[in-house]
Amino acid sequence: MSARCWSLFPLLFVACGTIHDWRELRTDPMTLAEAYEGIAFVASGDGFLNDASVSDRGMGTWQSRWKQRTLENRHPGRFRLRAEILLDQGSAANGWPIRYAILQQTVKDLRRSVTPQEDDWSNNGQDREREAILGEKLFRRLAPKGMAKQQPGQVVQ
Repeated sequence: MSARCWSLFPLLFVACGTIHDWRELRTDPMTLAEAYEGIAFVASGDGFLNDASVSDRGMGTWQSRWKQRTLENRHPGRFRLRAEILLDQGSAANGWPIRYAILQQTVKDLRRSVTPQEDDWSNNGQDREREAILGEKLFRRLAPKGMAKQQPGQVVQ
């Protein structure tokens, strides 16, 4: 029995290395549906397409499909947005905490760059610049009352 339990132990940490540092914000008081639709609206305005196989309004998760691009070193790259509404830490009356990150991957072996397979992609951190721009748009959409409290040049979370 214990041998079977220990064999499942490594599966607990499969997703731990995916996202290193979440960006966070809190919405103004609103329903969960309004918060989710706000995320979807801002993300689609930035060109992110919803990946319906992973996104779930009821669980508060929104993830985009991979978006392709060419990096500065001419290697192929791709990135996607992952956003989560923390349901157990918020409410419609108090607002919802939201965390999000834009993950990047690249193909380091140029021999495989023309038609990369899924195994050829490797993590390349997060896109901090895109996260900052997206965060401002999310903040303006989901917490406009908080903008009155914000001083110029100060980020309120």
